[in-house]
Amino acid sequence: MTAIRWAGGMGLVVCLAVFGWADEGADAFAKGNEALAKQDFDRAITLFTQALKLNPKSQSAYLLRAVAHGKKGDRPAALADYERVLKLDPKSVLAFTYRGAMYMETREFDKAIGEFSQAIELDPKNSVAYINRGGAYNGKHEYEKALADFSTAIKLDPKSLPALYSRGRTHLYQRHLDKALADFNKIVEIEPKFISGYVGRGDVYAERGDLDKAFAEFNRALEIDPNNAEAHQARGDAWVEKEDYGKAIADFSRVLKINPRDIRAHVSRAEAYSEKGEYEKALGDFEQALKLFDGNPDALSGLAWIRATCPKEDLRDGKKAIEHAEKACKLTDYKEVTFLDTLAAAYAEDGQFEKAVKIQTQALKSPDDFPKKELEKARQRLKLYMDGKPYRKEG
Repeated sequence: MTAIRWAGGMGLVVCLAVFGWADEGADAFAKGNEALAKQDFDRAITLFTQALKLNPKSQSAYLLRAVAHGKKGDRPAALADYERVLKLDPKSVLAFTYRGAMYMETREFDKAIGEFSQAIELDPKNSVAYINRGGAYNGKHEYEKALADFSTAIKLDPKSLPALYSRGRTHLYQRHLDKALADFNKIVEIEPKFISGYVGRGDVYAERGDLDKAFAEFNRALEIDPNNAEAHQARGDAWVEKEDYGKAIADFSRVLKINPRDIRAHVSRAEAYSEKGEYEKALGDFEQALKLFDGNPDALSGLAWIRATCPKEDLRDGKKAIEHAEKACKLTDYKEVTFLDTLAAAYAEDGQFEKAVKIQTQALKSPDDFPKKELEKARQRLKLYMDGKPYRKEG
């Protein structure tokens, strides 16, 4: 199966209690909260600012305005608001938790771990902080630490669906499929309408190669909620595995209709377009993903792959490919073999075959980390580079 992508932790709850407000301020705060939930970040910021004019010491309004600033990508404004919260209350667990979540989105995992650890120190029984810190450890590929945090969260709350789901995803990422399935089964047992449980089970079956069972789970999830983006994304991934790229594109497009800012869906659709040979559309989706977050390594590597290997000469550009691939590798500490594979192809396209051989050899030192369908192709690419030839994608 295609390499499993870690989907991150569950979304943080942004609904906070409102108290101590004048009526007008309470109304602005409530409307700001609604705007934030709808991802209308500009309106949310305006409304929280209005609320703060009436109550300049509201931690809740500063906190949620910080979230809105962070989602917009205005980190300085977000950090300033988090500092205002902590000035009002140096022991605000929520401020550390939300600030950690912002660092997660920009893949600053060490900073995120520091924030979540502060939250845990202040409140050792805060299961959400353990879940989020576990997600940050996953981002660093420190899976045993992640599992320890998720298990602690489950001890604190044995029926915590986010904790069970996160632990299941980590087992899945490690390909401990029986353990993953046990966690997802437990979720469905606790709450039969919790869609992520079915999605997780479907991913396990897909990883086992049983796509019929996988589709049954994804379809069951969509029977519960036809507009569930997670289920459409997972089903799209399964269609890619089945090499039915048209149906995959339809599912990813449905995700983007639900949430036009979904970076993963843009990347996935781009990859499906690329497999169909629709390279211009693929480039468009990868570029849109980078407009939403210029530090997304999957989008960077995807762009680099097309620029390095595309059969259309006018789309190839070795130097741009190297630039994008190197950035993807740096963001993942040169630990992601598929990104190294892309970097090697980029060097080969640029005629730097000695570097291509070195990088491809480094990638092949971890053969188990390659998707099964790609390992032999990667070995063939190494032979091409050794013969002084670049790799060209068929089609």
